[in-house]
Amino acid sequence: MGSRGKHRRGRGVTRQAVPERRYGVTSYWERSQWPLQSLYFLLPLLLLYELGTVLLAGEGAARLPAIYAEELLARFFRLVGITTVHLPAVLVVVVLGVMHLVRRDPWRPELKLYPLMLGESIVYALPLFVLSTMAAGGAVAAAVFLQAQAGLENAGVLTRSWGAGMTFALGAGIYEELLFRMIAIAAVHAVLRDVIALPVRVCDWVAVVSAALLFAGYHFVGVDGFDLPLFCFYALAGLYLGVIYITRGFGIVVAVHALYDVLAIATHLRV
Repeated sequence: MGSRGKHRRGRGVTRQAVPERRYGVTSYWERSQWPLQSLYFLLPLLLLYELGTVLLAGEGAARLPAIYAEELLARFFRLVGITTVHLPAVLVVVVLGVMHLVRRDPWRPELKLYPLMLGESIVYALPLFVLSTMAAGGAVAAAVFLQAQAGLENAGVLTRSWGAGMTFALGAGIYEELLFRMIAIAAVHAVLRDVIALPVRVCDWVAVVSAALLFAGYHFVGVDGFDLPLFCFYALAGLYLGVIYITRGFGIVVAVHALYDVLAIATHLRV
């Protein structure tokens, strides 16, 4: 009986030690990838973007239709009879929330985490911005601004407005990463792994490269002509963002993309 009691106590200690090992000694690098922490980190961006789309909307419009990736998501939901204008933003919250519930990470916000995540995102965004200003004589950074300008002009918005430009930048970061990193990478990975049964590492890289090529092609939808250097830059940027996504998580890759667009658009707004 004494030995059985010790066995029970040992098992009880083991059950209590697991959460301590899982959460008590986790590093910044692990916690910053948790879905709920990504959601807490991104909530200000989501709210600013949604507020901007409402404030900048044309007369009689519910909100500004600025980002084509967001429109693609909205079209999909309209096919199944869902037409709420803020649904893409709700989708971000729901997806990260479900991932959190599956993982069963802690619920508490970690306020000390978010400045570090922002600083890390700035570090990753700067090389991309520098490369875009150097590539093709600065044509890449100019193309980002022109894309924002065209989208905003179609919506009847003053394109040299800082508010409009920053709203576009935030939306592009959120919804292009949702579509081309979270959704596209997961979809390609699932097909390769579950249907074709390729090794996990192969699935990871093929999914990242495939999403990067889709991301590059997306930037030429509705554009007259095809620019190979520009396509190559977008493909490399998509690959870069894909690696950040699978190694550092959704929150940081969205911030990197949004910060890059902020820098590219702000540079041309000052001209």
